[in-house]
Amino acid sequence: MLWIAVCLPELPLEACAAGDAPFAIGDAQRILHVNRAAAVAGVEVGMRRATATALCPRLALRARDPVTERAALEAVARWALRFTPNVALVPPPRTRSGDALIDEAPAGVLLEVAASLRLFGGPARLLAELRRGLTEQGHAARVATAPVPHAAWILARAADGLEARSVAELPHMLSPLPAWLLGPGRAHWEALRSVGIARIGDLLPLPRAAVARRFSEALLDQLDRALGKKADPHTWFVAPERFEARLELAARVDGAEALLFAARRLIVQMSGWLAGRCAATRALVFSLIHEDRAPTVLPLRLAGASHDDARFTAVLREVLGKLRLAAPVYELRLRCDEVIAAAPHAGELFPASGAGQESLVQLIERLQARLGRERVVRLRPHADHRPELAFRADAVDMPATRAQPMLPVPARPLWLLPTPVALAERDHAPFWETPLTLVAGPERIESGWWDGRWVERDYFVARDAGGALLWIFRLRAPDPVLRQGWYLHGRFA
Repeated sequence: MLWIAVCLPELPLEACAAGDAPFAIGDAQRILHVNRAAAVAGVEVGMRRATATALCPRLALRARDPVTERAALEAVARWALRFTPNVALVPPPRTRSGDALIDEAPAGVLLEVAASLRLFGGPARLLAELRRGLTEQGHAARVATAPVPHAAWILARAADGLEARSVAELPHMLSPLPAWLLGPGRAHWEALRSVGIARIGDLLPLPRAAVARRFSEALLDQLDRALGKKADPHTWFVAPERFEARLELAARVDGAEALLFAARRLIVQMSGWLAGRCAATRALVFSLIHEDRAPTVLPLRLAGASHDDARFTAVLREVLGKLRLAAPVYELRLRCDEVIAAAPHAGELFPASGAGQESLVQLIERLQARLGRERVVRLRPHADHRPELAFRADAVDMPATRAQPMLPVPARPLWLLPTPVALAERDHAPFWETPLTLVAGPERIESGWWDGRWVERDYFVARDAGGALLWIFRLRAPDPVLRQGWYLHGRFA
C-alpha cells in the first residue's frame, strides 16, 4: 500500500478567498493565521489583535468558522477522488478551553493510491498533479508519502516532501520528529520533556508498561499505528451525488473579472468530482451572491461534455469579461446538475492527433460565451434543390448528431449571396466587371411547386478575366421577384 497525506495547516485562512488584501484569522485575543499581504505589513501569528490592527489598519480580521472550514476540507476530499476512490478525512481534533475552541492539529486528507499509480504514470507524476491541483485551489499544503497512513500523516505535519518507502524505514524516519506529533503526546508534552523525551525516537527503547502507566495507552497506540505494528482503519469519504460548492470572499468584489481567480477554485473542485465519478458535464451554474439584491445567475454551457477545468475557465472568462455587476459580490456558489457518463479512453496503436477538433470545439465555446449561443450557428444540409433553401442554420451543440449526407448535386460554391445580383449583358453574354466565360453547365433546377416558391433556372459556372469562378444563373420562366436575365448567386473559393 502507498498512502499520501495532505496536511493543510492554513485551511482556516484558505477557506475564505482573501485575494491580495491583508487578511487574518484570529480568536478573541490573538492572531492565528495571516496571509502574505498581512505578513508583509508586519502582522505575525501570535500577535495581539490590537497590535495587528495598529500595524495594518486595512487588515480584514475574522474569527474561526468551523462550518466553513469543514466544507473546505470536504471540497479538497471531493476533488482528490480523481486520483483514487480511497480518500479519508483527517479533521482537526478540538478541545474546549473556556468558550474557545482550540485546534490541536491541522486538518487534511489521506489518499491510498497504490492501485492508481499506473494510471497516472507513477508516483512522481501523480504527486506533481496532486500538488498542481492543490495550488490552483489556493492551498499551501504539506505532502508526504508512506506505506502506513498514520506515518504519512505525521511526516506531512512535520515537513513537506518527506517519503518513507517501506515499513522498515519508519523508525528511522520518525525518530527525529517531535513526540507531540503523536496526538496524545501534545497533552503530555510538558511531562514528556521533564523526563527527557522530546522526540519520537526517545520513546522507542522505553518499557511499554512504564510509558502506559506514566502517560497513557493512547500514546502507545498512536506509536504502534505510526510504525505499522497495528492496524489503522479509516472511513472512506463518500462524495455527494450532486455537486454544490460555495466560497465566501474575504472582501467585497466590485469588478466581475476579479472573480475569476476565486471561481476557478470551485471549477477545479468540480472537475475533480467529475473525474472521480468517471463523468463529465456540459452545463453548470454560477451564482454571485450580493448583500441587498437577488443573486446574479451565470449559466455556462460547453459545446461538448467535459471535465476539463481549463475549458470551463475559458468560457467563464468570456462571460465575466462582458458582465457588469449590479452590486458587490461577497460569495460565489457553483452547482452542477447535468452529469453525463464519460466515454472510456480507448488506446490506439497509432494514435491520431485530435488537437484540431478539440481546438474547434473550444473556439465555438468561447464564441458562444462572448456573442451568445443564438448567434453561433452551423449550416446543415437540407433536402431541397433550391440553393437558398438547401441548408439550415442550427445552434451548435457538440458532440453533434451524425451529419446528413450531401445531396448528389454538382459542385456548388460555399459563399452564397443572400439575394441574387442582376448581371449586365454585353454581346449576348453575361458581364460582371469583366466579361464572363461559361465553363460548366447548365444545371437545371425546377422546384418549389409545393410551397408557392417555384423556381426555374439554369445555373452555370463562369470565369471572369482574373480567373475567379462565379456561380450564375439565367431565368427560364417569369419570376414573381426577379426580372428576366442573368444573375450572380455565389462565388467559389
